[in-house]
Amino acid sequence: MRIHKFISIICIVLIFLTSCDVNRNRRAFKVMTNFADNDTVCLDMDLDDVVTNGIILPSVSQSKDGIAFSFKAKKGEYYKIYYQNESYKFPEDTLLSRENFYGSWEDASIGFKRVETDGIVSDVFRIVGNPRDEKKFYGADVSKNPFSKEAVDNVIMAIRNTPDWYASIVNKAENNGYSIDKQLYLDAIWIINDKKNAGDHNNRWKRNPRVGCYSFMLVVCNENALKNIPEYIQFIGKTDDAGDFVNPYSFFANNSLEGVEVLKSDKVLKTRAVITPENGIFLNELTMTSDNYFIDTTDKNCGTSDELYDNALFEQFFSYISRQYTLRNIPVIQDVVSDIDPYTRADYDANKTKFDSTQLQYNYPVTSTCPCTTVRFDENDNSIVLINPGNEDIDNLKKESTGIRTRIGFTYGKYRGKIKFPVMLNNENIWNGLTYAFWLIYQDNHSWNNRRSSKSGYIDKGDESSNPVRKPDNFYSEIDIEIVKASKYWPKQYYYQDAEQDKKFEDATLNDDVMFCCTNWDLACKDPEQFMTGINEITYDDCNFEAMRWYENYKALTIKSPVSNDVFKEDYYYYEIEWKPNEIIWRIGPSPDKMKMVGYMNDKNTNIPNNQMLCIVTQEYHYSEWWPPVVFEQGLIPYNKNDIEGKVYEIVVE
Repeated sequence: MRIHKFISIICIVLIFLTSCDVNRNRRAFKVMTNFADNDTVCLDMDLDDVVTNGIILPSVSQSKDGIAFSFKAKKGEYYKIYYQNESYKFPEDTLLSRENFYGSWEDASIGFKRVETDGIVSDVFRIVGNPRDEKKFYGADVSKNPFSKEAVDNVIMAIRNTPDWYASIVNKAENNGYSIDKQLYLDAIWIINDKKNAGDHNNRWKRNPRVGCYSFMLVVCNENALKNIPEYIQFIGKTDDAGDFVNPYSFFANNSLEGVEVLKSDKVLKTRAVITPENGIFLNELTMTSDNYFIDTTDKNCGTSDELYDNALFEQFFSYISRQYTLRNIPVIQDVVSDIDPYTRADYDANKTKFDSTQLQYNYPVTSTCPCTTVRFDENDNSIVLINPGNEDIDNLKKESTGIRTRIGFTYGKYRGKIKFPVMLNNENIWNGLTYAFWLIYQDNHSWNNRRSSKSGYIDKGDESSNPVRKPDNFYSEIDIEIVKASKYWPKQYYYQDAEQDKKFEDATLNDDVMFCCTNWDLACKDPEQFMTGINEITYDDCNFEAMRWYENYKALTIKSPVSNDVFKEDYYYYEIEWKPNEIIWRIGPSPDKMKMVGYMNDKNTNIPNNQMLCIVTQEYHYSEWWPPVVFEQGLIPYNKNDIEGKVYEIVVE
C-alpha cells in the first residue's frame, strides 16, 4: 500500500513538472533576455548611491531598462511576473513564507497587465527594496545628507528665533558645561535624526533585496480566471482578511485555478554584495559615545562631508563602553607583542604584587575623542586601517578600542570578511588584551526593524533585573565572532552532569590557542523547542559543539572553538558568518574555498533574527571576567606603547 501511495505521489509530481515544461515551451517564456544566455546569470550588486536609496537589481548603469522577459500570448489575456529569493527563504508550504523576499512590478499598485495583440509580449521589471510597498518602511527622504551644514544651520536658526526654545538651550549648555554654540549644534543634529523615521518617502533601503539566487515566475490567465485570483495576489502590497501578506509562490503552489497558467523559468539570477573601502569612511556624529570630541579634518577619506555621506560604504564605529567592571590596571606602558622588548611571563607574574591599590589605574576602556585618527583608508592596498593608539603619557593612560561598521543593511547572507588582525599572543603566549570581532548588529532601533514577534517574549538587552519583563517585540539582534585568549572549557562547575568533569580543565597560558567565540543574541527567547541553559551539545555535520547559556534569562548562546594564534601571522585571513532563516554557521579559513566550520546553531536551539543588520569589525579592550575561567587578567596587561594596527580589505555578502 505504501509503495503504491509513493508511486502515486511521484506520478502527480511528474505530471505537474511535465505540464510546467509544456506550458513554458508553448508560451516560449524567456527571462533575462538582455543578459548572457546562461542558466545562471551572475550579477554583483551595484553599490553606488545605495546607502540611502536602496539596492536595485539591475541598476540603471547595469541595464538601462531592467530585466527583460518575453512570452507568447493572445489578445485579451492577462499576465504578471513575480520573483523570489531562493537562497534565503522559508518553504512555500509554511506560513513564514510570507517573510520571503518576493516581488513583482516596481510599482506595487500595478496588478496583472492586459495583452493587447496576439504574438510575442515583451516587458521589463527590476528587483527593488520594499517590493510590497509597506508603509512601515516609509520615512523622511535621507537621499541628501540631512546633517549637512545648511540643514543644521536651518535648525539652529529656528531655535534662535524661538525665545523659549533658545532659553532652554542656554540653560542646558550651562548645566552640561558646554558653549551655547556647541549645545545648539548637538540639539540640532539630534532633532534632525529624530525626524528621519517620520515622513511619506519610500525608504526602500530599509528592506533591501537579499543576496543569493532569484527565481522568476510568470502567471498568465484569461479575464474570467483573473476574477478568481485574490486581490492580495494580484497586488502584492495588499493583505488577506487576516491582515497578513501572502506569498504568490505559495498561493500558486497550493491552488490550481482553471484558466491560470504558472510558468517558472529555468534561468536564475545570482547576486552578491562586495563592500570595499575605496569610497572612504563616513563619520556619523550621532554615534559618538562622548560629546567632547574633535574631528580630524585633514583626511579627505574620512569625515562628515556630503560626498562621504552619499558614497562611503563604511563608517567609524564607536563601541559601547560597559562599566560592569573596572580595569584596575597596572601603570605600565609596554608592548606585549614586540620584537624589541616584549612583555614576558616573568613581567606578568611580578606585576601581580608590584603595585598597591593606590597605584593601580581605576578606569575603563575608551573610544576615540578624535575620530578619523583611529580608522583611516590606506590607498596603497585599498584597505581600512584599524588603530588602537599607543601611549606616551603615564598621566594619561588609555586602552582605546577601534572599529568600523558597514552602512548597507541586509537580512540573511553569508558574510565573509577579509581581515588582517594583529598578532594576539607573543612567544610566551601572553595576551595583548584585545578582543577581535567580526559581527552583525541590528541596523536601526525603530519598529520598522523589529524582529519577528515572539510568543514567549524577548528580554531587553539592557535589562539585568532579577525578574525581567518579556516583550513580544524587540529590535535588538546581534551575531558575533569574537576572538580572545580564553580557555576552551567553560567553568568546571557547569560540567556537573559530565562523567569526565575532572578532565574539563586546561592551563591555557601554556598554549598558543585563542578562542573563536560564536554567539547569537536571542534575548532569552524561549520559542525554540530545544531552548537550553547551562552547557548543551550541538552536533552538526560530524562536529560536536558545547553551547553555553549561563542561566535561563541570559540573552545569548555561545560556542567556543580553539584557533591557533598563527592565523594572525598571515597577510590576512577570512572570517565568516552564514546567517540563514533557520540556522547560523561560523567559519574561518585562509581562502573562501578553504573555510573550516567552528560553530553551528539552528532554530531549534536559539531564536534566529530576521531583521536587517549591519556588519562590524572591531579591536576592543574587554574585561577578562567576561570569559571565565580567566586566563590572563586585563588589569595585568600593560598599556600598549606603540599603535596596534589591523586591516580590513573587504566584506562580501553572498
